[in-house]
Amino acid sequence: MNYYSHPEKTMLEHLTEVKELSISKIPNELKEAYEIVAICHDFGKYTSYFQRYLRHNKKSKLSNHSFISATFGGYIGLKRFGEGNILPLIIYNTILHHHGNLKNFSVNLPSTFKKVSRTDFSVNVLEKVEIAYEQINDMKGNINFIKPDMEKLGILEEFIKFTQEKNIIEETLSKLKKLDLLSIRGLKSEKNYFIHQILYSALISADKISASNTFLPKEMHGDYEILDSIREDKFGKPTKAIDKIRTDIYTKVIKSIEENYDKSKIFSITAPTGTGKTITGFFAALKLKELLGDNRKIIYSLPFTSIIEQNYDVLFDVFRGIEDFEQNYSSYIIKHHNLSTVEYESEYRDYTKTEAELLIENWSSGVVVTTFVQLLETLVGARNRMLKKFNAIKGSIIILDEIQAIDIKYFDLVDYILRKACEYLDIRIIIMTATKPLILTDALELLEDNEKYFKKFGRTKLVPKIEKVTIDEFVDEFISNIEEKSYMIVCNTIRQSLEMYDKLKDIDRDVYYLSTNILPIHRRNRIKEIEKRLKNNDNIILVSTQVVEAGVDLDFDVVIRDIGPIDSIIQCAGRCNRNSRNKIGNVYIYFMIDDNENNFGKYVYGNTIMDVSKEVLEGKKEILEEDYFKLINEYFNEIKQNKSQRVSNGLIDAIEKLDFSEGEYSIDKFSLIQNNPGYIDVFFIYDDRAETAYEIFLNLSNIKDFNKKREQYLKIQRDMKDYTLSIPKKYFRSFVADRGMIFLPREGIEEFYDDETGFKRDKEDECMIF
Repeated sequence: MNYYSHPEKTMLEHLTEVKELSISKIPNELKEAYEIVAICHDFGKYTSYFQRYLRHNKKSKLSNHSFISATFGGYIGLKRFGEGNILPLIIYNTILHHHGNLKNFSVNLPSTFKKVSRTDFSVNVLEKVEIAYEQINDMKGNINFIKPDMEKLGILEEFIKFTQEKNIIEETLSKLKKLDLLSIRGLKSEKNYFIHQILYSALISADKISASNTFLPKEMHGDYEILDSIREDKFGKPTKAIDKIRTDIYTKVIKSIEENYDKSKIFSITAPTGTGKTITGFFAALKLKELLGDNRKIIYSLPFTSIIEQNYDVLFDVFRGIEDFEQNYSSYIIKHHNLSTVEYESEYRDYTKTEAELLIENWSSGVVVTTFVQLLETLVGARNRMLKKFNAIKGSIIILDEIQAIDIKYFDLVDYILRKACEYLDIRIIIMTATKPLILTDALELLEDNEKYFKKFGRTKLVPKIEKVTIDEFVDEFISNIEEKSYMIVCNTIRQSLEMYDKLKDIDRDVYYLSTNILPIHRRNRIKEIEKRLKNNDNIILVSTQVVEAGVDLDFDVVIRDIGPIDSIIQCAGRCNRNSRNKIGNVYIYFMIDDNENNFGKYVYGNTIMDVSKEVLEGKKEILEEDYFKLINEYFNEIKQNKSQRVSNGLIDAIEKLDFSEGEYSIDKFSLIQNNPGYIDVFFIYDDRAETAYEIFLNLSNIKDFNKKREQYLKIQRDMKDYTLSIPKKYFRSFVADRGMIFLPREGIEEFYDDETGFKRDKEDECMIF
């Protein structure tokens, strides 16, 4: 009798594959623990119940396998490592949750470790214990069929004892409980957090690759000399002043990394915006990889998806010069964020969408361009889907671009987890910024004389006008003083931007509107149109929210920004006189208030940030670009003093206590993206493309096979996101809900959607999204 883990794959094949796929990623001192995790994780499938489920798709509680597999793994761990080592407990927990998100050890253990009886288990766990004994009895009945596999896996002796010893489940769980309680006093530490995540990540990534029979492509790495030669050919010798500055910075940074690569694990490149940091930072990482002498993965991490696309394209263009790149580009470089297209290109295999998704989520490539969300919620996380790539971070070189975009309340946490990752995962970090961030402050600077470059730039100046002004008063002043120039007005809330647009749309200029109130597909098209108009030197006006602050290549003569965080204001300044077409571009900062005399920024950023921004601008008539560096450092220092690090400290405590799911700041509560409980996602059936995607979505419920269903969904995923808006819940009744989707039928588009300004809202709607 053969036992199968999946259709057409025997248990022995699968368990061996899971071990071999990840064992090379495991430190030597943890290899034995991982072997136990790998060969025990599906132990519970050696039952008639699971085999019947596999053959006939009839699921029952007796066909569940995680609990008995985890207990068996914990049992072997106790035998091999003893009762004073936390590894058996980690083995138990990683196996137990290999099909779901991580939870605390105690969730599936008895309440005590002394004389454990039935009353010491929760009802849920007691049921699992009783099922485990039925599964053991079933194995005993077929023991001669199972023994050969156990012998080949090297766990025959433990298997026989486990199936024969009386009260083996309670005995094993009570010992693990004792470890859990003892661990609170000594064994729980950040080091064991990293051990836990390494073993868990190794298991779940290998398990999914093996189960799906996905062919694992070879990761390919660009060579520094070859790529540098391509770069030189591509950019040529610098002739313009700005290009000379970029080349100068590049040369100095590369020379510095050559001289200092072994003096630190954390480096920084501080330089003004527009000085080619993307290329310089990437080649610094490439040079560092060469100097360290191994094929380290390069992970380029950024705050916004729009910048990811832009930077990925820049790097992709450089890689194009490599001979076999076009046929295998995904092995060299991938992008990973929630809006990216799911494709994995290889000359050796045509990957399906689900296989491509798996490889992208495992970061199977030499270079990964991704978001802070993907990186940091993997380093600090309890979600199965995120943690598949935890081990891909090990030994990598991480580039962090614009790290100050992270919410300040997480500064201490991010600083902590990156330093610990350097220690336990042997990573290297290059921070790139136009300011001096308040994390990783002892990074070795690769551009020592950076201040002189800030002084060379005079493209813009900030002009604070921070007396209170209503939208009406602002509009009157704006119209009275308007010149033959292009203008961008950046508001803090959608409500404010809609009101502003409404009051300006009829003046004798072409006025555009941009915010997350319009569908993503329309937003992209509008940005392209605005870019074109600006390149034609047309004096247009754009009324926008913060969606234009970064990653959008727009160049206006004048920018007006309602007061916000100083770093956001500087980002906006980057859209003004970007290509130095004028002598200098003015960036006006206003303090706009609503009918209740509240500043609009308060609704988005809160009072503390608004107060600090106002404070550092007060009394200043103008601030030249060469002083932005000083201004923003002053701002961040003030913010750090005023902003509590309570959340960071709570999460650090959770990491050190391995609290995955129970405390106020348990690891599973960490999220860089603020949930908006007052909002719903609505799909707008705006045109034929949206209608086709909607019909395919409805048909998904008729597909029983999960993989086929996922394959179909991935084909329409991009379309679904292109036509989806986040809308306040109070509008729920305006839409239709069917099969898990909230949508606006095509016949309702005219009533609820305006082609210029997007979703039609009530004027009194106090909207905080942007």
